[in-house]
Amino acid sequence: MKKLRIAMLSSFYFPHVGGTERYVHDLSFALAQRGHTITIFSHFPGPVQKDEYSSIQIIRIPAIWGPAYSPILAPQPKRMLANMDIIHAHAPPFFFLNHTAKIHGIPQVLTYHCDIEIPERLGPIDLPQEPKKIIDRYFIKSTQLHLKKVDRIVTTTRTYAETSATLAGFPYTVIPIGINTARYKEQLEQCRLRGCIRKEHEILFVGRLVATKGLWFLLEAIEILYTRGVKAHFTIVGTGEELLSLKLFVTTHNLENMVTFAGQVDDQTLSDLYSTASLFILPSFVRLEAFGIVQLEALAMGVPVIASDMPGVNEVVQRSGGGWLVPPKNPEALAEKIQYALEHKEERLARAQQGQEYVFKYYDWSVISEQFENLYYELLQQKGHTL
Repeated sequence: MKKLRIAMLSSFYFPHVGGTERYVHDLSFALAQRGHTITIFSHFPGPVQKDEYSSIQIIRIPAIWGPAYSPILAPQPKRMLANMDIIHAHAPPFFFLNHTAKIHGIPQVLTYHCDIEIPERLGPIDLPQEPKKIIDRYFIKSTQLHLKKVDRIVTTTRTYAETSATLAGFPYTVIPIGINTARYKEQLEQCRLRGCIRKEHEILFVGRLVATKGLWFLLEAIEILYTRGVKAHFTIVGTGEELLSLKLFVTTHNLENMVTFAGQVDDQTLSDLYSTASLFILPSFVRLEAFGIVQLEALAMGVPVIASDMPGVNEVVQRSGGGWLVPPKNPEALAEKIQYALEHKEERLARAQQGQEYVFKYYDWSVISEQFENLYYELLQQKGHTL
């Protein structure tokens, strides 16, 4: 099989950091390691810029117009894409260059990362339902217009695709998100050499401190555990717009001895936190959390997960066996499951080992990139290209 010239289209890329940007970065490098030539096209507020990072070329293109979260890119890439074998776009946002693959007859893959929806709750405030429904319907219809133009839609889990109103009626291929498992094996060894020890009652959260991550429900669950006298300590890693409000809640509810806000931490500190934690919590409650890559990181580091029973997020837990699921937006159920996990050490350790082994076997980027490679070749053959 010939090596391919692959264009990755992402509205944003490093130094802008988010789940999609990280996915594009890691997948691109995994494909480059398989011998393919990767060019990443993304938005940049200025003239066209070309960068080279390791074996990856990055072309940053100015936006013609559009909101900051979904820029419409200038037309220069049309000619740049003419010599590509595959165009791989990422959504959302993706309201840019969606027609170029058809112009050049190049197979186009689109990874559908998540639905666009307005959360039902922002912090402690519930949003009116009717305006939310109108906006949600608009996003569904506009997104479907773009989905009709691609050759193959990829989703990261089957449960998410099956429950997506946007994807209803569209065929799709499931290829999950990956991680660099060698990196986590090395971190585990380094932590062992530094003498990291699991703390029986240490519980970890890692993520942006925004309303959609479910931290308000986690804090309410912590308060329930406090009233029950359950011994536990929670370290919350990350920063975001909800930080001050969350800290105020902790202070006013006398939870300072149970909760530590660690802020942004470096890789070694995060590795140490994973290595000393006994549980990891993922309380997200909206469909913007379509996978929860932090689950893979926790499981790779030998930490079992308690996650919301949400489409996408739940599939990682179900397939790996590395944790428990609880109903979303339910502090009582979350508190109950945390207490159960703390009190059942043997089951906790067994789930941690099972989840870790599963992640190492099925979620390494070498496995995921091979699946994409096979998909690319399949599409090229369907279009009559010689391989």
